[in-house]
Amino acid sequence: SPNFQRSEFTCNHCGELPHDPPQKLLDLLEDIRAEFDKPVVITSGWRCKTHNANVGGAKNSKHLEAIAADIQVSGVDPVSVHAYCSARMSGWGGLGKYATFTHVDVREDGPARW
Repeated sequence: SPNFQRSEFTCNHCGELPHDPPQKLLDLLEDIRAEFDKPVVITSGWRCKTHNANVGGAKNSKHLEAIAADIQVSGVDPVSVHAYCSARMSGWGGLGKYATFTHVDVREDGPARW
């Protein structure tokens, strides 16, 4: 996509990525970037099983499927990012609010919020 490189989604542990992120995830990230007009930093994209376990990730984490990203928008409070994503992702995907980042994923098994 115009503002994201494949390398930004690789595992922080092994450096691998089994396949490109889905277009739906890239489109969502591009929308977030456009909304805030600021860079979006992917702090965690795909995770290998070892890395997911090391960071305490859920056993069925969407990071394991390469359909999720933990993000920070430069200079924007994660509460604001979460609020935008909540409206943008109404009825679909996964969305998690954390103190320092926002989790987004493009799951197709119904919406999930935490």
